[in-house]
Amino acid sequence: MVAVHVSNSLSSEIKPPKPTIKLEFMGPKPNPDGTCPVQTASALSGEKLLRNIMLDNKIELYAAYGKVMNCGGGGSCGTCIVEVIHGKELLNERTATEQRYLKKKPDSWRLACQTIVGNKENSGKVVIQRLPQWKK
Repeated sequence: MVAVHVSNSLSSEIKPPKPTIKLEFMGPKPNPDGTCPVQTASALSGEKLLRNIMLDNKIELYAAYGKVMNCGGGGSCGTCIVEVIHGKELLNERTATEQRYLKKKPDSWRLACQTIVGNKENSGKVVIQRLPQWKK
């Protein structure tokens, strides 16, 4: 005979969903009709760098430089600049590396390789302008 344990508490078996950050990435140049191309992605809060989310979802990050010339996410080249249009409060503060590379740039500009999306507790939506240096 096999003993089977049945739990009377459903709440102990159901885990709440992990907080998620939804992201929209606006293209650097408008479409012929004037609309801006948008790509979307999502990530668990506090678990990934913006750079990795973009690369995992095949969202262009380095087009301004032709071939992919970058430091591999080490924060030593400054080629992964993005602009945070909405949701700045869902990202970490600028790092010392960003302070150095972006000291003469708008506060909304970030290095994707230094930007953590979420803090493991928050959720919401972040809108990112790719390649802000291309905006005219």
